[in-house]
Amino acid sequence: MNSKFDSKSIALLAMFSAMVAALEVFPIVGITDLKFFPGGTQFTIDWTGIPIVIVFIGLGMISSVFSIIVMFVAIGYRNFVGAVFKGAAELFTIFGLLCARLLIRKTKVSRRTEVLLYLVYGIAFRTMGMYFINIPLLNTLYGIPVEAAIVTSTILMPWNALQAIINIVGGLLFYYFIPENLRKQAGLDSGERLSIIEELSKEEVEHAFESETE
Repeated sequence: MNSKFDSKSIALLAMFSAMVAALEVFPIVGITDLKFFPGGTQFTIDWTGIPIVIVFIGLGMISSVFSIIVMFVAIGYRNFVGAVFKGAAELFTIFGLLCARLLIRKTKVSRRTEVLLYLVYGIAFRTMGMYFINIPLLNTLYGIPVEAAIVTSTILMPWNALQAIINIVGGLLFYYFIPENLRKQAGLDSGERLSIIEELSKEEVEHAFESETE
């Protein structure tokens, strides 16, 4: 889990986390906050996950988890149950992105393939993760029978996939739209740079170990 905690990174994390909180506390209905009722269950499509994805790509896993905690607090003070569902959904998305990043680091892939991997893993983790966790949560928090919870959870799967696509595509487009030199100057490439540093450090340790055993 890569993260960097210098002054630039902390400032960027604070800015994007504030953006996450603002999108939750002051949503623009019909633009940043769209409500749907698939199968009679309310499902909100929003932009909150976009800055969280940007934080993950630019600053690393730990920083993105911090942004999710900020989001949880912003929702939870007025709707704790909603915060539980939203927090779980964003965590599953980030776990999927983490798996994609680990795969990307092991293989040399094009930018297009990189985006595709982020989408596949992010969507898969969010939809499947929320399918399984929705069932006990709906049963426990709302008293919905297990059979009905399974049906509701199944109905919500494509909606979770849609939200994952919005978050990942929006986050990646925003991140890659920023010129690389500006990302470096701002410190918004910490997550990517730390991956390289981590690999170099591992190679140095292995080389040192081989030297001692010779």
